[in-house]
Amino acid sequence: RYNAKDTAAAITSLKKATELDPEYGRAYAALALAYFRVVESLWGKELGRDEPYFWWGAYDYVELAKKYPTSLSYTVEALRDVYQGLAEDARRNAGRAIALDPNDPEAHIATAWALTISGEPAEALNFVATAMRLNPNYPSHYVLARGLALFATGDLKQAAEVFGEGVRRNPDATALFLPLSSVLAQLGRREEARQMLLKFRPGVGQKGLENLPDTLHLSFKWDYEHASVRERLNDGVRIAALPLDVTVTSLEAELETGNPFSQLYAAKRLGWFGPAAAQAVPALVEALKVEYLRREAIEALGKIGPPAQAAIPALVALQNEALVGIYAKDELSKIRGN
Repeated sequence: RYNAKDTAAAITSLKKATELDPEYGRAYAALALAYFRVVESLWGKELGRDEPYFWWGAYDYVELAKKYPTSLSYTVEALRDVYQGLAEDARRNAGRAIALDPNDPEAHIATAWALTISGEPAEALNFVATAMRLNPNYPSHYVLARGLALFATGDLKQAAEVFGEGVRRNPDATALFLPLSSVLAQLGRREEARQMLLKFRPGVGQKGLENLPDTLHLSFKWDYEHASVRERLNDGVRIAALPLDVTVTSLEAELETGNPFSQLYAAKRLGWFGPAAAQAVPALVEALKVEYLRREAIEALGKIGPPAQAAIPALVALQNEALVGIYAKDELSKIRGN
């Protein structure tokens, strides 16, 4: 079964197997995969260690597995590449895994991750579908791969349905809680999003909730060109952690009339809401005139994206400014949809 206890038992058995046969290459690959799953599923504390311990353990087992090439060894190499944001290497190793065993569902999941982090989430969904067909009793990390690919395509509604069904199917699938919370918040379902955060960290207070996004652990990285997808995911968790009476309207008012400290927070938080903060574009354009608000306002407008078209002239005027010009150019690209 796909849970911490059974994974720990599998790790113990696999270690014994390698002690009996130090040349048992597939066991090293299976150990690497098990360690990666501990990291991905946030089981470290339950198994008495933190996630970095299992990450570095997986890394070591990948190096041992590479000496005995199999479909599984290439799969764990691909996963390591994904977790480091090395999309091209991940695609190459996942392709080798599928070539050796087209019926290995984990190889298809590794390929899906490689495609998602390199900006091809729609194609990634095809590989997730194949993996689910090959393994109908699929574990929750398949749901994570599918849900995040959907999120990366911008299909928030379907992503919420997939994550929600995954949690109903396996209520202990903690790796799904924060992504689901993020998507719900971005859909405007903030009460549900907040409840999911509290399910992830029962009993935590407001300050603890607001610190959660900074501790959000994802074992994979988007490549540099597509890193904004991860930022959108984090921003959704940030929205979910806000008190429910903090809204786009209240933040807009704070930006216009608050003290400098609260104005800075308001500009930053408006960016978290993305396109849903479109009504605040005029206030953010006004904030561009205030030096201490300028950078936060620029970034917020970029996160709002195409609905912030009205800000283009003001941002163009800032492109050659010494301190903020580079940020203005970057955010203009997002607003223009480039």
